[in-house]
Amino acid sequence: DLSPDYFSITSPTLHLIRPHKPLNPITASKSHQELHKELQMTHKRLDRGKTELQRALEKRKWEQRMKASRDQQEANKNTSPLHQELLKRQQRLENLEREEKSKQEEPEFLQVKERLRRTTVMDAGEKQV
Repeated sequence: DLSPDYFSITSPTLHLIRPHKPLNPITASKSHQELHKELQMTHKRLDRGKTELQRALEKRKWEQRMKASRDQQEANKNTSPLHQELLKRQQRLENLEREEKSKQEEPEFLQVKERLRRTTVMDAGEKQV
């Protein structure tokens, strides 16, 4: 039976080498220590009440919000007057192309009728002036 006085300073066995617990080669390995550390970190994160899936979804939503805000900022930068005029011109040209396509699809007699209507409206407008 070992008493607490056995390891005390006043003991005569002060100069003896105390036995150490032998090292387990598995727990002493670097890969095992890294794995254990990673498991502890994961466990700490899971203790907060969120699963890994929830964290992944939150991260994805956050990235989408950041991308949307970046796109909005970029759009705001490109709203110079020159850029606006270029956009208007592009839309106008696209509208003209669509009108020409639709006119080409119409029968020829409708196109001639439309031209006659325009000329009569223009002639009436010139007489009033």
